[in-house]
This record gives sequence, structure tokens and C-alpha cells, in this order.
Amino acid sequence: MAQVGVKVVIVPVEGRFQEARLMDMNHDLTLSGWATDSNDPDSFFRPLLSCAAINSQTNFAHWCNPEFDSVLRKHCRSQQLASRIEAYEEAQNILEKELPILPLASSLRLQAYRYDIKGLVLSPFGNASFAGVSREKHEEVKNHDYLHPASVIAVAGDALLPDLYRL
Repeated sequence: MAQVGVKVVIVPVEGRFQEARLMDMNHDLTLSGWATDSNDPDSFFRPLLSCAAINSQTNFAHWCNPEFDSVLRKHCRSQQLASRIEAYEEAQNILEKELPILPLASSLRLQAYRYDIKGLVLSPFGNASFAGVSREKHEEVKNHDYLHPASVIAVAGDALLPDLYRL
């Protein structure tokens, strides 16, 4: 940060005190993470950025913009995908101008399993469905199972979220 002219003093905080420190607003900048149980963009926007979330201890930026809230309210209950996309693009335009938070990364979930397991599906939410799982029969290779590479499923954790701030 010093290379771009920003003086930073890093203050490590033990996990059990982190929420209290974030809520007391005695800081200029914080680094935190957010995970949701849904890939609906509303699971990101509303808890972290709505005016109502300031008192629910999830809007650590303590940012409130009535126009942003109005955009979310207007479209978030819509079943029309086009309407929701339009709303989230409009919301992102507001965020892009005001920059109350800056998403830095999105998670990638991996799951490894044996080469002879077929039909294992990892959902975008990180859990596995074993409904269609089967195991192919192969001649046993004594003590050499390690020669067969494991299969890996990768699912972007936030695959359905809009491209936040288009950065």
C-alpha cells in the first residue's frame, strides 16, 4: 500500500473480538470475508450493503444509500430474470461510484474422489449430491491404487453473482 501512497498500520485482532472491533468503527479499512448459502446476488448485496443491515452487524462498512436500497427493493422479489439483472446492474453502478467495499476474490470449491467413482455432483453451494453415485468395477490392482489419478470437480463459489464492480 505504501507504494501507492497509503500508510497502513496492521492491527491483528483475535477472532472472538473481531466483530466488536468492526462494529465500533474505530478503523479506516478492514479485510474480511463473506460466504453465503445461496448464489442469489441478494445474499451478498442486502446483508453487506443495505441500510437495514447496519444494525444487524453484517454491514461492517456502515454504508447506507437509500437509492441503492430502493433499487434492491424494487426488483429483488421479481421472478423475472431480466428485471433482476437490470436491478443488480443498477446497484453495481451505485457501488462502483461510491466504493463502500471492494471485493478482492471469489472462492473456488474443489472436491477430490477416486477414479472409479462416477456421477458425483458438487452443487454451486459446496455440498455434494450422492443420489446418482456409482462405482465402476475394475480388476483390482494390488497396492497400486495410488497410480490412478483422482477426479476433481471444481465449481466457482460465486458463479451466479454478477461481476461485482466489473473489476
